[in-house]
Amino acid sequence: MSEIARKSGGRRQRRDSEELRAALLAAASEVFLEEGFQSASIEAVIEKVGGSKRAIYSHFGGKKELFLALVTDASSKIIDSLPRSDEVSGDFGWTLKTFGMEVSRVLMMPTTLALYRAVIAESARQPDVAETFFLNGPGRVAKRLAEVLNQFEASGVISIADCQRAAERFLGMLRDDVHLRVVLGLQPPPSENELEQSVDQAIEIFLRGIETRGS
Repeated sequence: MSEIARKSGGRRQRRDSEELRAALLAAASEVFLEEGFQSASIEAVIEKVGGSKRAIYSHFGGKKELFLALVTDASSKIIDSLPRSDEVSGDFGWTLKTFGMEVSRVLMMPTTLALYRAVIAESARQPDVAETFFLNGPGRVAKRLAEVLNQFEASGVISIADCQRAAERFLGMLRDDVHLRVVLGLQPPPSENELEQSVDQAIEIFLRGIETRGS
């Protein structure tokens, strides 16, 4: 076999492996988020994708590791949708609005709500699942916003002593009690207009809590 053929075969195998991993994660998302961790089974995931248990054990190691991979993958997709510090405009209010709306929409997505419920249900039995979710989800969102705030602070637009804590406070206002009520099934997710009103209120309160230079 030629060197070119070997490289081509290697790339094809990697592509097939990546596609299988993505398919397994997609199937696992449906199974875990519909049935919860305890009721979900490897067999149910395989039934949706086809193949054998060996594929799951090869890619992830087992049921718990598959769930952790699902949590990490879902969290990464959320983070990827948020503005980065190198994408911010000169308009601080507009940037907060953009970030706030994106976070609020993601928080109320059916898959995100189901993930919250699944993690909460499992957290007492497996604290590392909750830790993985927090570090890769809410923790990374707060870090991304802190980086954005730091960019505005460094450019002299605002003055914040602790960007990380400020980011956490703003995100807490975005979640409000509404997110908890929706997670608990006490009310349906708010409409787009209701989300926007909530974000605007959070921004107004947040801006009054920090010093804006030159105002």
